[in-house]
Amino acid sequence: MLAIAAIVLSLTPAPSCADSWMLPTTTTYTSCSGLARITVTPRDLDSQLRYFEDKVAKVDSAGQKIGAAHVAEARLERLVNKRWQMVWKRQIANDVAPVSAIVRDDGEYAITFDDWHGLGYGPNAMVIYGKDGKLVRAFALSDVLPADYIAALPHSVSSIQWRGDPRFSTDGRRVLIPIVIPSEDSSPKPAMIDLAIDLADAKVSPTDPAAWEGALATGRKVRARQIASEATAKTAFLAPLVGPNVNAEREWHDYLREAVGRLIGDDYTPSTTVLRAPGAKDYSVSETWVHDALTESYADQVALASLSEPNLVSVLGKIASQLPDRSLSKVTMFVALSDQYWPNVVTVMQHTGAKLVQLDPTKPIAQRPERIARRYGS
Repeated sequence: MLAIAAIVLSLTPAPSCADSWMLPTTTTYTSCSGLARITVTPRDLDSQLRYFEDKVAKVDSAGQKIGAAHVAEARLERLVNKRWQMVWKRQIANDVAPVSAIVRDDGEYAITFDDWHGLGYGPNAMVIYGKDGKLVRAFALSDVLPADYIAALPHSVSSIQWRGDPRFSTDGRRVLIPIVIPSEDSSPKPAMIDLAIDLADAKVSPTDPAAWEGALATGRKVRARQIASEATAKTAFLAPLVGPNVNAEREWHDYLREAVGRLIGDDYTPSTTVLRAPGAKDYSVSETWVHDALTESYADQVALASLSEPNLVSVLGKIASQLPDRSLSKVTMFVALSDQYWPNVVTVMQHTGAKLVQLDPTKPIAQRPERIARRYGS
């Protein structure tokens, strides 16, 4: 008879690398039997953009709408004789709003989960409110899970995907939280295991100790592989860059982005286009990509590579023959070609006025010191 209220979709981030959050709205969470409910009124924000700008500037009450409520509040009510009676009303711990909440059928306990635009971050991953709205305890995620386990969980820009939908135990004495078990794949339905929080003393314990030890071991293995992968990526980032070992589109796109970043920095990101190998079933569309990359009005920096160097020279010659003189005078072309074919490209592109920059895949390109400092510190 004791159950979780529904998670409100408008407050829940999309499970992707780039989060999507709507501005929070006043939301009511009702117990399973309908005998108790908690209504959360968020702090009023002017806009998401204003909130982000103020956060960067470390402004108090970031994004606050002028003349609106400056704190987040909650009101808990019970249904008595078919009428809602307020049990308590108070400011809650969240700066803006929680992501979700549950309330016990008797109205004795209410629990909020996470902060708006910060799933898994901060001191309010879970906050327990007891009789008369008294704050029993606020939990950060680090109060519940080991640091290596947290690091192994799926992360996005503003969220740690750490849990499923919490619920009360059958006897109502504990909160059961499905904890995501770390994995190297990105399944939309990850495996989970329950952790229990005792409402009386806020003690954290697994419902199945043996299974929990297994989940912790899995988390350590996933984290170890992440660390190894990060070390490999760091080594590659610091090492001189040469062309890819595998002659494939994705690898050439990666090479082009990194090569241009090393030459001119990250403030100028060109489009990257890779011409497929002649004879490929879907080859013809890649010629169109090269043409459009050079001639679209917004293109001022273009990076090109090909699975066949001589064919890239041929295609550039064909495109250039159709272009008026000086028509590419505002375009900088970064072209991945070895010395053997570079003079031909210079010749066919000369009348277009394009600025040509050779990216010889055989010649190492050193990393820029400012890129190292930006990513790893001095």
